[in-house]
Amino acid sequence: MTDALKILLSSAVTGLLGLDSVQAGQFLLSRPAFVGPLLGWLNGCPLEGARMGILLEMLYIDVIPVGGVVPPNGAAAAAAAVLAYSAAGLAPSLAFFVGAAAGAAYSPVETLLRTARSAWNPRIREQVSAGDFNISRWLARAMLMENAALAGYTVCWAALCAALAVLPGIRALYPATDFAYSLMPWLGLSGLYFRFRTQAYKKG
Repeated sequence: MTDALKILLSSAVTGLLGLDSVQAGQFLLSRPAFVGPLLGWLNGCPLEGARMGILLEMLYIDVIPVGGVVPPNGAAAAAAAVLAYSAAGLAPSLAFFVGAAAGAAYSPVETLLRTARSAWNPRIREQVSAGDFNISRWLARAMLMENAALAGYTVCWAALCAALAVLPGIRALYPATDFAYSLMPWLGLSGLYFRFRTQAYKKG
């Protein structure tokens, strides 16, 4: 399988899994800890995909898309990180931080998608008021739009990473990113510790 085909397949899978966050199911299939290993397996780097996915999960474990809050997108982050490593050839450390940036940068995209869906509300109310309670086409339209947006976003980040990989002097960043990447497990575990300690105090 060529790299281009792997990118397209990975992007399509990411778009589908991304629906699990708010549109369908909520079985945690859109979490980085699942997306990372899966895309790593599809791209021939399951261990590195799992590592980056788990570390991103530690960053996003408290992030829940509730109400008007538009958090970073974990699926986009994991997908961009894996493709930056497997397809663009960036070092795992730089790929991880590229993925984190991609996850954060998806928030404005999600805001635009929510605004677009909100514009449908008057038409849906009119339909329901007329006695037609079949809103499946609106749900299907919303899911298709979300799927296409996340899949296209992933392709764009893969292309950006490919361009980044050929920049002169990009390897000069690796010592700094390697050092920062080595700290991520400890930072993630520290965050989990303080989170669970706070929860224990609340229950006490």
